[in-house]
Amino acid sequence: MMARLNLMPWREQRRARVVRRLQIMLVVALVVALCGVIWLDQMARSRLARQSLVVASHQAELERLDATLRQVDQLRGMRAALQAEHAAVTALGAGRSQMPGLFLALEQALPEGARLTEVDVEAGRLRLGGLAASASVVARFMRDLEQVGMVRDLELVHLRRHLQGDEFLLAARLLAGES
Repeated sequence: MMARLNLMPWREQRRARVVRRLQIMLVVALVVALCGVIWLDQMARSRLARQSLVVASHQAELERLDATLRQVDQLRGMRAALQAEHAAVTALGAGRSQMPGLFLALEQALPEGARLTEVDVEAGRLRLGGLAASASVVARFMRDLEQVGMVRDLELVHLRRHLQGDEFLLAARLLAGES
């Protein structure tokens, strides 16, 4: 007869060891997976923090550039204002150098029987107002003024009859290079 061996406890122990080994491997796999997730989370957080720092530095640089652009715009405005002021001063200087010649020309051209009551020079335009004994005196004044060569496009704006004489208003363009 053969001796009967009971292999049940041995099989049960082996099955228990396999289950325990499987449980240990599952726990190890879970721990490794958890460590991997934590590591990936930390990597993502550090990358996000670096990106936030880069964005903040770019934002600071943009704000600095915006301030610089505002200064440049202010400087451009100041430059335009200075150029306009320079042009006005230059025009004034040119007008000032023309004035003595203009007054001399007016004195030479003004006939007997006429007197000026208004002389206005603005933006290269001359307006002359006054009284004359007659319309023929105004016509002679206009002819003599054109011959002097200080004005161009001389025109009679109006001529009105008054008790004191004929009131006239003349308009002309001043010649720029003459003085």
